[in-house]
Amino acid sequence: CQEQQTQQQFGGAQTTALLGDARSIIIDSGTSLTFLAKDVYGQVANAVANVINRECFYPPEQDLLCYHVENNGDPYEGLPEMTFHFTNADWNLPLSNIFGMFRSGIACLAIKDGEMPIFGNIVQQNMHVKYDLGNRLLSFAPIECTQGYGPAMKKSN
Repeated sequence: CQEQQTQQQFGGAQTTALLGDARSIIIDSGTSLTFLAKDVYGQVANAVANVINRECFYPPEQDLLCYHVENNGDPYEGLPEMTFHFTNADWNLPLSNIFGMFRSGIACLAIKDGEMPIFGNIVQQNMHVKYDLGNRLLSFAPIECTQGYGPAMKKSN
């Protein structure tokens, strides 16, 4: 088994972490949040905190890392984008796939620490994800899902 190394990039800051054996990363459309190993999550949370530069908190009704954000028309203003750099591909996450707007002015990281690394369905939004189990390959490409069906994705009757 090979270990899979990934780097996460936030704005100009970059962290590197070992995710363990590549089979332990689950891409799961049935799990909402993304879960990372505790040490990896700690690096992500610290990198996000350094970019946002605001005090974090955990609302009692949400077990997620949250920040008060200024809303000047763009609820994601000042929040960092994230890119996971895998061996042969980069998974670029838009802000709406990283942060959930819990209430007006409160942005919560849709990533937590967990026993098993899982890419949940929030990070997969607006992405075509292809599972080639026979060749043990995962392919992904961005798509704007609100634009309807394109030539590659025809609606069946």
